[in-house]
Amino acid sequence: MQKTFLEKTKAKTIIFDGAMGTLIMAAGMNSVKSPTLLNLEKPELVTDFHKQYFNAGADVVLTNTFSANPLKLKAEGIERQMETLNREAVKLARHVCPEGKFVAGDIGPTGKMLPPMGDCTHEEMQEAFYLQAKALIESGVDLLVIETMYSLEEAVSAVRGIKNAGDIILIASMTFNKTQMGYFTLMGETVGQCASILEQAGANMLGANCTLGSADMIDLTKELRASTAKPILIQPNAGKPVTRKGITYYEQTPSEFAQDAGILKEMGADMIGGCCGTNPEFIQALTATLSGNSIAD
Repeated sequence: MQKTFLEKTKAKTIIFDGAMGTLIMAAGMNSVKSPTLLNLEKPELVTDFHKQYFNAGADVVLTNTFSANPLKLKAEGIERQMETLNREAVKLARHVCPEGKFVAGDIGPTGKMLPPMGDCTHEEMQEAFYLQAKALIESGVDLLVIETMYSLEEAVSAVRGIKNAGDIILIASMTFNKTQMGYFTLMGETVGQCASILEQAGANMLGANCTLGSADMIDLTKELRASTAKPILIQPNAGKPVTRKGITYYEQTPSEFAQDAGILKEMGADMIGGCCGTNPEFIQALTATLSGNSIAD
């Protein structure tokens, strides 16, 4: 399947799914202790979310494992369930994955900080990523996606840990803020620095996700494309969040998102999906736009 995925990235723009968290909140499950527990407690719900994204046109869905690394789970007191949570997540996604489409293991940040800002060591962090990746790889994912990384150091630890876990396609996706001086991670790293160092660490593909809406991702995509020859994944939010009466909304429409996605493709994005605020309607509009059709709101 790895060879098939690589061939597909050369033949078309690969469509990733939208936000798992957005669907979880819409289903009224935002109070659950950890979203990954839904893999055991509400498996039919998680399976339905994956199915919705596949039906909307996604070529790839990400497992419900964004916060399923040992360090993150330890904060919830459920680290002993790490392997089970990851294995069940893959099983649920694989169960509804159509032939010719793909399941990506989702790996998010640990929630820990490296010195001098924190006390988590590189070795501890790398081991945590290794253990999660090992569980995902052994469960049969087609590729792995490290995403929403705000620290290049942590992203490198993730790449190294995963490379020790097995031979698999690895996408490393950073999250950037837009400033008057350009795009930077929370820790101050540039797009070019991230691309160069992650390539050296062994990432097969690069990306950017979260924080920014689709319009702000356009120039970022152009800069990332100029920084690497590797395939790139872009997953914007559904515009900027707006909070009313304590509830956060994303006001961008699916058609607006899809229109920007067409430009992201022109800027060099090989793979496009959605992050916070996006749902199957966004992926359906994205699919239609990239296939030459259009969908009205």
